[in-house]
Amino acid sequence: MDLANARIRAERLRAEITRHDDLYYVRNRSEIEDHEYDALVRELAELESLHPELAASDSPTARVGSDIDARFPSAPHSRPMISLQNSYELDDVHAFVARLEKELPERKIPIAVEPKIDGVALALRYVDGRLHMALTRGDGANGDIVTENAAAFPEIPGCLHDGWRDVFDDRVDAFEVRGEAYLTLSRFRELNTEREEAGEEPLANPRNATAGTLKTLAVETVAHRRLSAFFYQLVPLAGELGLATHRDELAAIRSLGLPTNDFLRTAEDVAGLEAYLEELGSLRSSLDYQIDGAVLKVDDLGLHERLGSTAKAPRWGLAFKYPAEEAESVVESVTLQVGRTGVITPVAELRPVHLAGSTVSRATLHNWDEIARKDIRVGDAVIVAKGGDVIPKVLRVVTAHRGQGAVPIAPPLACPVCSTRVERAEGEVAYRCLNELCPAQVARRLRHFVGREAADVEGLGVRGIEQLLDAGFVRDVPDLFDLEFAALAALPGWGETSAASLIASLERSRERAWEQKIFALGIRMIGVTTARALAGRFGSIDELMAADVESLVAVEGVGRDVADVLVRHFANERARGVIDRLKAVGFLRDVEAVPEQESVPTDTWFAGRKVVLTGSYDAWSRSDAKKLVEARGGKVTGSVSRNTDAVIAGVSPGSKLDKARELGVRILDEAAFRILLEGGVIDDDA
Repeated sequence: MDLANARIRAERLRAEITRHDDLYYVRNRSEIEDHEYDALVRELAELESLHPELAASDSPTARVGSDIDARFPSAPHSRPMISLQNSYELDDVHAFVARLEKELPERKIPIAVEPKIDGVALALRYVDGRLHMALTRGDGANGDIVTENAAAFPEIPGCLHDGWRDVFDDRVDAFEVRGEAYLTLSRFRELNTEREEAGEEPLANPRNATAGTLKTLAVETVAHRRLSAFFYQLVPLAGELGLATHRDELAAIRSLGLPTNDFLRTAEDVAGLEAYLEELGSLRSSLDYQIDGAVLKVDDLGLHERLGSTAKAPRWGLAFKYPAEEAESVVESVTLQVGRTGVITPVAELRPVHLAGSTVSRATLHNWDEIARKDIRVGDAVIVAKGGDVIPKVLRVVTAHRGQGAVPIAPPLACPVCSTRVERAEGEVAYRCLNELCPAQVARRLRHFVGREAADVEGLGVRGIEQLLDAGFVRDVPDLFDLEFAALAALPGWGETSAASLIASLERSRERAWEQKIFALGIRMIGVTTARALAGRFGSIDELMAADVESLVAVEGVGRDVADVLVRHFANERARGVIDRLKAVGFLRDVEAVPEQESVPTDTWFAGRKVVLTGSYDAWSRSDAKKLVEARGGKVTGSVSRNTDAVIAGVSPGSKLDKARELGVRILDEAAFRILLEGGVIDDDA
């Protein structure tokens, strides 16, 4: 390939890799398998090698993907947190061993083999036995601080046991332990059952659910989802740990009270490695967590520094990726699904095939760019893979089996449900139905509205919504509040009890928190976290609707794209009509404040003061502590500012404590908090 064509191809590869990085690290979803992504990176690396003038310092071949999130403060890693090089063939394993033998010819090199957990990297720093900070991998050099979320993991101790120093013979006071956060498959299924019953969209897969949970600003959500973790590396923040092998390292982690994976084998040669890789692969389907491969690392920790690292990966380790569980099927047709914001998603209807313990008959095609890239046609024989996703994926077409009758899959010209024209906005891959009263969009909006994190309307699942639509009882969200008891009770399968329960639940929804009401509106790009930020800045729907782009961008966590979406949404005639009707039925109000309670005292220490809660407490949960403050006339806020009156610091307080010290905000420990709750005095200004 000449330089001109190589330059064009390299630019396209960089753009495609960057897009997939954004999907994986920022949006917590992916359109391609790991081996397809790695193939793109390898092709780019080969072009840059053949034409060095194409190489750039910001090329994907020279940097690590980043999940840095502007909503979180960040901190530098104690040492770079880089990824292992991926391999997919045993030849790569042989080459890895051969390189080690060449560089270290004077000795045998035992290699440890353990599972590669398909989760999210997490680093915990303990200082004097207390959890001081938790960091995500970020860009490898810096990570996001997620201490409070990490402290909500059932398996992560805020304080180590009294004998933790003995593990290191008193050599260190502070260390970092690194590992992988994950969601068990059983808990993943439980959560999706809960979401289905609540009319919410299912979580896509365990890995994405873990990433999204770790980056939520609601620690209650983290606690509810019950994430797990395995740890595999210790890093001293000062001094030496005195550990000789990786086996010693894992034993030390367990002695500290942190979880490690049970599978660990040490091979003396290539034959041993192959046997252990096969053994782990055979266990894969029986595990309650996802693994996508095995980690191979030199067992002798003293050799790690000697072997060193490249810019992206350590030279003492290798990740061996197992192939996805696959089966061949045929695309018999394509179904178009319409989401609540009008996005049309193509789904392949497959000839049923047995895969990974179940029968698969559908597979997501993501979007038409993906269909074109893989050249998928109706009638094609395709390879389907099933990982943790709710809907399996079409990996590739078996072109050798393609018949003359295979039909290309064209993008839709009209909505498959309401026949309204569709459009593809500039810069987007999605096609959208423009009819906001499309029955499919209305059904999805209703499912979103009644969800647990939105209006929390109990007793109205997917089937119930379909019945209400089919009966003509509702055409949009506000119609829910006009439902009549007698008409509901007469629906098949309902009866008086179900009808009364739904009407009572709708009545309770009027008292939902303002942030939950914003989320319930189902505005594109407005998730739970953004809704909470908007609720903290704008006191009513009228204030929010009147805000311009600059006012919205000033809200922490709201970028210009989100601000533009909000302004356009509130300028939409249908959206304004929905809001007017929701105001008329009392779901939205002129002032969305917490109703004053006559019994709330005004003479307590907390009355009129703004308090930030951080860390965990021995005597109360965070939500209970919040209620105690509010019951005494105080206001609990989510972030520390110069207007904060006090920070109540429990165990593992994280960055909010640092911010309080920086701003000179008063800091109270749990003992002082208890005294104030009981009406006591702790100093002259109390």
